[in-house]
Amino acid sequence: MTVAIAVKPLMLGPNISVRLRKIGAEQQPLLIVDDVLADPWAMIDAARVADFYRPPHTNYPGLNANLPEAYYRTVVTALRGPIEAAFGVSASAVLKFFGFFALATTPASAATPVQTLPHLDGPDPSRLAMVHYFCQGDFGGTGFFRHTATGFESVGAARTDAYAAALEAELARERTSFAGADTPGYDLIEQAEPVFNRLILYRGHVLHAGLLGQGGGAADPATGRLTANGFIEAVDTG
Repeated sequence: MTVAIAVKPLMLGPNISVRLRKIGAEQQPLLIVDDVLADPWAMIDAARVADFYRPPHTNYPGLNANLPEAYYRTVVTALRGPIEAAFGVSASAVLKFFGFFALATTPASAATPVQTLPHLDGPDPSRLAMVHYFCQGDFGGTGFFRHTATGFESVGAARTDAYAAALEAELARERTSFAGADTPGYDLIEQAEPVFNRLILYRGHVLHAGLLGQGGGAADPATGRLTANGFIEAVDTG
């Protein structure tokens, strides 16, 4: 799903900057990269001609579309060094990438219970999650959470059963908005603002959520909450 749209070669921004933050009591790494692309509007143009669809096998609250192949070649390749340093990835590992355009269009009133909660992408801490913001306007960014009852800020294999049991109670609560600072049962411990052309990377087992408020954003990539989302898996070949 990453090879679909032909775009001109993408160039890194001349003022690209990389910084590492540690979040929460667990001090999980959050890599923040600003001014990533020299021409981020090329990605918006690509999204405007992409075929968006509602993903059938995920809980994403909106629409997805394929990313240009050039995006992987430029962005993930360029960030190889910072990824190794921030997340302890081996220099010999092969980085496998799966990504997609994302438009958050579902209103909170139409969301399923699981869509309104912070989530993890899987229990493997070596699988990284990425969000690249291509939206401009009054949108929320990405929040990172602590589950109040368990104290978990991340859910690895050893915590999976305990969190799954606690999650049943959370899903039973009535919720009227997407995850945020006032979400019952969770504490917002950090957030990344959705600065245009900013990319963030974090471990996928960290509890996180898009800060979508009441949701229901536009389906137009030029005006909606457009992001490039992805997952990076380091496969050691040594």
